Amino acid sequence: MDKIGITEGGKKYLTAVAVTFLVYLGMKYVSPVVSPFLFAFLLAGVLNPAVRILHNKIKIRKSVLAGILLFVVGVLMVILLWVILSALISGGGRLAGQIPDYQKEFNVFLGDCCSMMGKKFGVDGVQIEKFIIEQVDLFIDNLEVNVLPEMMGKSVNYMKNIVSFISIVVVMMIAVLLIMKDYDQYITRLKNEEGLTGVREVVKKVILYVKTFVKAQIIILGIISTICAVSLALMGMEGGILYGILTGIMDMLPFIGTGIMLIPLAVFRLISGNYLQAFLCFSLYAVCALVREFLEPKLIGEKVGVWPVGILFAVFAGIELFGVWGIIKGPLSLVIVCETCKYLWSRKRSQEAVAEIE
Repeated sequence: MDKIGITEGGKKYLTAVAVTFLVYLGMKYVSPVVSPFLFAFLLAGVLNPAVRILHNKIKIRKSVLAGILLFVVGVLMVILLWVILSALISGGGRLAGQIPDYQKEFNVFLGDCCSMMGKKFGVDGVQIEKFIIEQVDLFIDNLEVNVLPEMMGKSVNYMKNIVSFISIVVVMMIAVLLIMKDYDQYITRLKNEEGLTGVREVVKKVILYVKTFVKAQIIILGIISTICAVSLALMGMEGGILYGILTGIMDMLPFIGTGIMLIPLAVFRLISGNYLQAFLCFSLYAVCALVREFLEPKLIGEKVGVWPVGILFAVFAGIELFGVWGIIKGPLSLVIVCETCKYLWSRKRSQEAVAEIE
């Protein structure tokens, strides 16, 4: 490269481009295959301290102890999921039972608005009301004729995805049990292998990012749940604390967020004529969005040595390149690229310094 006149800065840029391209290929085509086993190895690392303590006390094989711990954790997660789904179904049932009342209130609300517009602007309020009702009926008909059948038609694909997810989880659990058996030996070999020095440095940063990401999500979940629960309770809304906690949980899910809880609550309050609560629900939705947008890059970016705007860009680019999973793969790819480039550049500087001394 020196012969064709590429500067040191140019070499750095070329290295960064090559690393970025390789990481993209890995995330796009390799990660779907190896991810279950990487997660299994990380999970084994989390379980290993507890398994080691129990093994020293009761002398049961580590793989058996790991299986027991996984079973307990799985049962707790199922119970938590059941509680959340029960609360959602219960709340949804109450809302469904109130739909006729909300429909009547909506018709009254619409009639009052159209009558006010007719008096203020001199237009035919009856015709406006009739037009809006026709459009609503047309929307509902299209929903029944087009959207719902299409969703039902894709039910086979949904089932395939569910089965695929379950099979991945099963493979991962089996891998955890197999890894736990010789986990200490694996770690010793990885630490003593001289050719993996660079990989170890990058992996340390990636693990730090994962820990920071999980911690940040828990903090944001607690803050948003608290804000929503307190705000809805102070409004005097029935079940406000439960709705607030569920809103925080929904906020963690990609492309769902707080809107799936707060916007319907705001619309129902608007239809029932409770304009203050409707305004507060809409305002709360905006506040929660701002809280996440402010805290997530700050909590993650500053802890892993990446600018917050870089994390935000990585999330956006990841979604464009990898779909929904890009929310995780994007920032993870950015951390891998940055740390790999830092290692390669520092290694080159060290080699050049040694060459000068010799």
